[in-house]
Amino acid sequence: MSMRNSRNFCVPFFGRASRRRRSGSILALVGLSILTYFQVAEAQVNVTTQQYDVGRTGQNLNETILNLSNVNATKFGKLFSRAVDGYVYAQPLYLSNLLVNGGPHNVVFVATEHDSVYAFDADTNSGSNASPLWTASMLSPAHGAAAGAMTVAWSTVSDIQPEVGITGTPVIDGGSNTLYVVSKTSESGSIVQRLHALDVTTGAERFGGPVVIAASVSGTAADGTGGVVSFNPAQENQRPALLLMNGIVYIGWTAHEDMAPWHGWIVGYNAGTLQ
Repeated sequence: MSMRNSRNFCVPFFGRASRRRRSGSILALVGLSILTYFQVAEAQVNVTTQQYDVGRTGQNLNETILNLSNVNATKFGKLFSRAVDGYVYAQPLYLSNLLVNGGPHNVVFVATEHDSVYAFDADTNSGSNASPLWTASMLSPAHGAAAGAMTVAWSTVSDIQPEVGITGTPVIDGGSNTLYVVSKTSESGSIVQRLHALDVTTGAERFGGPVVIAASVSGTAADGTGGVVSFNPAQENQRPALLLMNGIVYIGWTAHEDMAPWHGWIVGYNAGTLQ
């Protein structure tokens, strides 16, 4: 349920808002919508991929709480807000009853165009949950970036402003508790795209990641050399959501405003080895 070109999004979770609703508001960069009259501890359906399933149908076929009688202006509304460091193009993802920082949490994962990934408690922003459960910056050496790495600033195109970092929705492997996400960075004048495999409980890299995305195919093109077309990380826009199927993480690319030279790419990486 992301909102394009927005620092605001709403994810429906459920709790007793009468006790926790705030009269004031934090800067509304991230909003969590809470349905009243239900206990916070009631687990929800995990959202591990964009629009619930690999068909991108948007159907939550396991919904047991939302219905026409309780989704209305009096029983459904924003409970609290969380601040993030950039625009959110990627759909937030969700895991219930995850053991983080020594205790169980229902967790929302948010990726931003500032190349950051956040893990927030989905039920409250007070007490020990006033801060994110963890944050990870793909601009840091701990996540493979060179010292001084920045997001990619676009001054000649308008599809994503003012910076490009993480655009495509990540995907979560619930079996291995791994979140896969693609970053785009500017490092010493070069553009780099990487596939990261993050531990959902800590944000740390797994499986020897990240890996720098590189690919080539036989073919002819204006930017080809010797009958070979190579992946150009500066031109390729990693907008489609990542897909996990049969142990392979599939990543797709399109263009920034159809600005040549660019090519549509689909690349698959082994989820367990990042090969």
